[in-house]
Amino acid sequence: MTHYFCSGSCAGVSDKPGTCQAQTCEKHDHPLEPCECTDGKHGKTETQNKQEDVTDNNNVDESN
Repeated sequence: MTHYFCSGSCAGVSDKPGTCQAQTCEKHDHPLEPCECTDGKHGKTETQNKQEDVTDNNNVDESN
């Protein structure tokens, strides 16, 4: 399902097109980006998501 996200620091998400409404976001009043993702990693390609997952797993502190 298409949704729309802000690529700024607020990372806001909407089910309708529009502009960023967060007053403190550097993308305030800029158009939201359309997205079809189902994993919550808005606007990124599947390859980018896999690379991030590997990086995230490499940064896990397993010293417990």
